[in-house]
Amino acid sequence: MSTMTEPEQQQQQGYAYSFPRVVRSEWIKMVTLRSTWWLLIVTVVVNIGFAAIMVFAEKWVLNNPDTVGVADQNLMLTVSVVSACGVFGQLTFVILSILIITNEFSSGMSRSTFAVVPRRSAVLVAKMVVISAWCVIVFGVSVIVSWILGYMALQGTPGIDLSLTSGTSVRIIGGFIIEMVLMALFFFALGVIIRSSAGAIGAAVGVIWILPILASLVTNIVVGASEPTGWRKTLVDVTAFLPTRAGSVITNARIDPSAVLGPWQGLGVLCGWAVIALVIAFLLTSNRDV
Repeated sequence: MSTMTEPEQQQQQGYAYSFPRVVRSEWIKMVTLRSTWWLLIVTVVVNIGFAAIMVFAEKWVLNNPDTVGVADQNLMLTVSVVSACGVFGQLTFVILSILIITNEFSSGMSRSTFAVVPRRSAVLVAKMVVISAWCVIVFGVSVIVSWILGYMALQGTPGIDLSLTSGTSVRIIGGFIIEMVLMALFFFALGVIIRSSAGAIGAAVGVIWILPILASLVTNIVVGASEPTGWRKTLVDVTAFLPTRAGSVITNARIDPSAVLGPWQGLGVLCGWAVIALVIAFLLTSNRDV
């Protein structure tokens, strides 16, 4: 009687799973859904559309400063582009990152997946690789196309920096794409932890919108118009460590010297949030029943 385990038997028969095969399987799961393609295409189109609206609005303002009562703007095209691409695109990838795992739990497909690939951590990492790759592709295309269109529209317009290769522009664009990947992985981890699409999306809404709004209300009430000192200053500094606030610092053209977090420090804080959430997700997945 054979004493080999099932994975060993599969390996002897030539059907052993490897990590590249697991990634390929997860990639196929995602791209074979027509709804995924539509969602990704719509995301790119809407990102570019938002960027176009912002660019033409800025062009009008810069060409009519006296009409709107605005003087020297000192704007950067890269800031405008990433701001526009993050409005709808971030929401799309938050939902997609959650559904890529919660749908498996709700449909029961996770049982089949973990039966074929007993190393559950390999499945989670493979899903992370797929969602990260699509995040880079979608936001990379959105940002580059939006910048090209913006450059064509704003060329010759005074009061705006159109550079793409300056240190600040590279930091803004590269940091923005990294920020979107980290946000996607953070909410993927929430999906793994909560296992409910509605619950995880509700938590995402709380983290992205409700927490920053509440933080702003509390700090405005407690601090008021005066310069915060003592425990009030500590309260303001703590709110800077919220995931969305910390991550967004990387896309600021000008950094306040008195800010508690710099651009890369803020991205590091967001990375820390993602790592903590992923560690919890991996531990729970290893110890939970399917």
